[in-house]
Amino acid sequence: MRRTSTGVLAAALILLLVSARAEAELKVGVVDLQKALEASEEGRKAKGELQKQVEKIQQDLKTRQDELNSLKEEMEKQGSLLNETARYDKEKRYQDKLKDFKRVYEDYQEEMKRVDQALSEKVFKKLAEIIEALGVKEGFDVILEKTNSAVLYKSNKVDITDQVIKLADEKNKAK
Repeated sequence: MRRTSTGVLAAALILLLVSARAEAELKVGVVDLQKALEASEEGRKAKGELQKQVEKIQQDLKTRQDELNSLKEEMEKQGSLLNETARYDKEKRYQDKLKDFKRVYEDYQEEMKRVDQALSEKVFKKLAEIIEALGVKEGFDVILEKTNSAVLYKSNKVDITDQVIKLADEKNKAK
């Protein structure tokens, strides 16, 4: 719903600009922010940071899963040999560990969403500064985000994504 209203707003803005500047040529650029995020050096670095954290989490979850599997196998092998109290204790321990595993798994998922969002926002903010500077420098009247602004048609000559990636990488190397 939000994308549609943003797209309609963008289209209305373009129509207003076109009618207001009918005598002048309108210069419009289109940027695929997702592509710029994934292809720019800064974006790849952020993705690498996220991947390191994901691998650490996966290792922790694997260790916890192995403990659960081991406990379950132990219960299955010893189940008939244990008295009712011991069997109940083992089953309770297993259920507690299983609940803990599910809670930790969900916590990790939420944490990774937050980290991914924070890293992406950091890169998007830098890209927005670059896009604004490029818009001023190149004399663009409008620069649209390719995927969220309901662009129904665009020629390849208005897509400035590669320029944005190049400038982002140059700015990153200049640091």
